[in-house]
Amino acid sequence: MQGHCDRARQWASTAVDGELSTFENALLSDHLERCEACRDFNRDVNGLTATLRAAPLVPFEGVVIGRVRRHVRLRLAPAVAAMAIAAVGLGSVLASTQLNRAPGIQPAELAPLPAPADFALNQGRSEKLKNRSFRLLVAGVPSHPGPTLP
Repeated sequence: MQGHCDRARQWASTAVDGELSTFENALLSDHLERCEACRDFNRDVNGLTATLRAAPLVPFEGVVIGRVRRHVRLRLAPAVAAMAIAAVGLGSVLASTQLNRAPGIQPAELAPLPAPADFALNQGRSEKLKNRSFRLLVAGVPSHPGPTLP
């Protein structure tokens, strides 16, 4: 029965503001007929609400600090997010430039790679082509494109 009482007490609190549907109001009335504890709760809630609504309004003279802090936080949030994005972007740029260089080795200190040995299948023709001048190579081009090999 505890779950029914919890729901009935929520409905009693909601009924004070007139926010119950017709169906919920009928269920609350049915429960209040059977449950004395919820009937007492409903009477207390209605009495307290009526007393508060009948009391005169008292002007508030204080300062609400909670609202001021909330506005400050809302103004700082975009600035903090922008700084975080800028830090990540700067970090990625610096990391990419550092990855291109090995520590302690400058590009001028790198030794050239040895030329690959001539393949046995071309029988030295690639070395002959390298030694010929470009003019001789172009002059020997037939009507179809591409160099001819001797």
